[in-house]
This record gives sequence, C-alpha cells and structure tokens, in this order.
Amino acid sequence: MDAIVEASKRVQDFPLRREFLQRRVEAVVVPGPMGALVKAGDHRALLLFLMLLTKASAPPWNAALPAAAWARALGIDLPESKTARSTISKIWLRLERHGLVSRDRRERLADVFLHREDGLGGEYTSAGEVGENYFRVPLALWLQGPNDRQRWYQVLSLPELTVLLIGRTLGDGFRLPFESGPDWYGVSADTISRGVTGLKDKGMLDVNKRFKKAPLSAVGYTAEHRYTLQEPFGPIGHPSGSRRAAAPPAKTKAKVKVKAKVQASPTTKAGAKTKTAVPKRKAKVTIKKVTR
Repeated sequence: MDAIVEASKRVQDFPLRREFLQRRVEAVVVPGPMGALVKAGDHRALLLFLMLLTKASAPPWNAALPAAAWARALGIDLPESKTARSTISKIWLRLERHGLVSRDRRERLADVFLHREDGLGGEYTSAGEVGENYFRVPLALWLQGPNDRQRWYQVLSLPELTVLLIGRTLGDGFRLPFESGPDWYGVSADTISRGVTGLKDKGMLDVNKRFKKAPLSAVGYTAEHRYTLQEPFGPIGHPSGSRRAAAPPAKTKAKVKVKAKVQASPTTKAGAKTKTAVPKRKAKVTIKKVTR
C-alpha cells in the first residue's frame, strides 16, 4: 500500500464527498452507497474503493494496476494467483453495480475509473471545487498502525471503519444515536454500537457523557454521549454543529403572503366611494420557513 500512496503523490489525506455516506433527495436525508456496502458486510469493497480514491489523484481519475498489486494491498493470500485475480475482479464488479466505478482495458490491465461518490454513476470531478461538500481522510489509515507490523486499515473492523468515516464528517463532540444509524447512514444500530466500542477500546475515540433535564422521564434526566476522534484521525479541530461540520441545510419551502394596502379614494360628487390599491407600492412579503 505504501507504493500506491507514493504513486498518488498525496501528502496528508484524500478527499471524500459526504454523499458517499448520506445525501439529500429534496429535503429528505437518504443513506449513500457506503450503507449498502456495510450492510452487505463488503469490507474489501469499501477498502478497495478508498484505495482507488487515494490512487486516482488527478484527471482522468483512474488507476491501471495489476490485480496482484490490489490483492497485496488488501492482504489477500497468494496475490499473484488466479484466485486472487478473480477476487479483485469480482470486487470491482460489485463496485460497478453500486455506480461507484467503471472499467476499461489498458493492454492487459483493468483500467478503473472513479464515478461520483453518490452512486448515481455520474462523472467524477475534483472534490475540492467550490461548493463541494466533502471531508478528508488522513493517509494514516494506510501508513500508520498500532505497531510496526500492522496498519490501521488492516486492524479496523468494518463497523469501526464505518464510525471513523462518519466521525470525520461531523467534527469534534458529535452525536451519533445508535438507533439513527439505519435512517441516517443505512447501517444498523448494532453496527454503530460495535464501531463506537471498538474505536473506544483502541483509544481512538473519546466519549463524553452529558446529562440533560427530562422532566417527563422516570429519573428526570437523560444521558447524551458526545464523541471525538483521537489521534491519528482526530481531533478534527472544529466542533460538531459548526458551519464547517454541519451537513447541508435541508431545503425549505417558502410560503409567501402578499399584503397590498387598500385606501379609499376621495368621495365622488355623487357621494359614492371607490377603493383602489395604492399604485406602484411595494408589496410586503412575509416568509415563513417550513422545514420538512
């Protein structure tokens, strides 16, 4: 994996759009492609996609490497064997079906091209463009580890990697209710729970337990957990809920009420009154924000 990172010429991290985790359809938050990979238990596919994001660092956003190179990076036994080549090909196929990559042939190599992280099959562009909503994943995932023989991507379980990616999008002191996992990210509450516990046990997640008043509860208060990633993946440096850490705002509908003042015209000779709107007067606009 060191050679892949070196060839990418990346220095500290690689970008990943938040829509890989969740995106908005109108005003509704829906899980992104990551949820489907995690739900299927496809740890290798998630890692291989992150590896491709690391390697494909410039247009045309592709990588053409021998299957054995990807197999070695993933730790597949006998990486030069036919079985290993077949395994890599099947992983690419699964990522294609999720709309994340496409393949071509360059001589005898599979030339793999990135697609937009939302899984809709759109052409990939730089995530660093103005207005893009993305976060950064430290290269420590590939280059560092708990000891000299292992790297973090080799020891982090699928739930732990999932929570790590979620935490990178949320900032320091983020909330992550386990029961919200299915709706927010397409992953089960159990996956979130195991990911939080695993990162905490590895010293990579700080947990701050807060108590809030809840007069209608049995004990009069509720406990709220706040999480902050630790080295080498945090702290991120900005609090959860800040403008940098916040998710894209929900769309709103504006209800517009136009009020035009009506005045009575002077009394006519016959004694009748007529009503006319004041000409060329700006309407008063009241906007009520309704969030779906």
